[in-house]
Amino acid sequence: MGQVSTLIVVLAIIFGTAMVQAAVGFNAVLLPVRLEEYGYGKSLIGICLSMEVAAVVLISKYITRIIARLGIFGALALATGIRVGVLFLVASSRNWVLWCVCVFFFGMNTNIMLISLQTWINTIPMTRFKGLAIGSFSSALSLGTASGPVMVHLAGIDGGARPFHVNMAIVAFTLLPFLLLAKFIPKIPAGPKLRLGFVLRMAKIAMFSSLVGGVTFYGLPAFLTLYGMMNGLSVERASYLISLFMLGSITLGLGVCALSDFLNRTVVIVVCVFVGVLCAVYLPLAIYTYPVALGLLFVWGGAAGGIYGTGLAIVGDMFRKEDQVSANVAYSLMDCLGGVIGVNLIGFSMDFEGSDGIVYVIILAALVYFIYCLSKVRVD
Repeated sequence: MGQVSTLIVVLAIIFGTAMVQAAVGFNAVLLPVRLEEYGYGKSLIGICLSMEVAAVVLISKYITRIIARLGIFGALALATGIRVGVLFLVASSRNWVLWCVCVFFFGMNTNIMLISLQTWINTIPMTRFKGLAIGSFSSALSLGTASGPVMVHLAGIDGGARPFHVNMAIVAFTLLPFLLLAKFIPKIPAGPKLRLGFVLRMAKIAMFSSLVGGVTFYGLPAFLTLYGMMNGLSVERASYLISLFMLGSITLGLGVCALSDFLNRTVVIVVCVFVGVLCAVYLPLAIYTYPVALGLLFVWGGAAGGIYGTGLAIVGDMFRKEDQVSANVAYSLMDCLGGVIGVNLIGFSMDFEGSDGIVYVIILAALVYFIYCLSKVRVD
């Protein structure tokens, strides 16, 4: 494959990744708002939304086998079809159980697509700019999620199935560049057996940081739109809270990760968690001044992105090449497990404590993390 072809393929993967996540960002606004319109409480909304992340936890062990059997293009095509199908089902139903099942399958197939694309870009031979390509891939994840609320605003969210149909079109369009570039997609052999238990034992603090980071990174965006609406913002303005959080993850988060190359990475994570606590404490005040709230969430997103990226760097340094697949799967698994816990706890907390319940959960998670880190400090 020549340099021009390589560049085209890499750009297509990055674009496709952003589009995959754009549908996720679209749902982050549409699903909780529509469920609340149907009369469901925050607890039930939280359980339903957590199904998307729970699917990632349950499928992680089998995903390499699925991709090896179907091939990258087969996995992308099948996952796209299922994502379109579940959006079609929820568009015409108010049944909470059906929504939970559909959200579960949407999350499962989103993860299959992302791992397929990540595998594809990692197999492309690049003598130069490999780091830039992988970094752009990571940024596309957050950029796609950040663009979702903007697309919701353009599509309209008031009643009817139209916004669901728009999101179905986004999902279907994602497959187009891969159809055109199918001949460049490599075949993937079955991978080695995962050693999740081993890497979890060997990197306890890094894995726990991923768990705590997942509480914020998944839990906060899931309820930010409803949080803003509960504090007097319109749906449009409330949805942009998610966009600024994700943009902070892209920009400030990358800066934090770069800075961690020159500092103690564990200390960097602790500082990021502390910054997240400060943002959580001041959010109930900042929400009444919209520009301040946007700025605070931008910083908060940077701290959350810094936790994930820096923890991933720790894992990369700790394990040999043979265990990197297991280490990365375990790290993502803990991140998603934190997301399941966070989304559910925030939903229950907001039902019983009002909008500030989201703050209490974030602070509690940080407190548990600080206690755990202190318990690991050796006193001579």
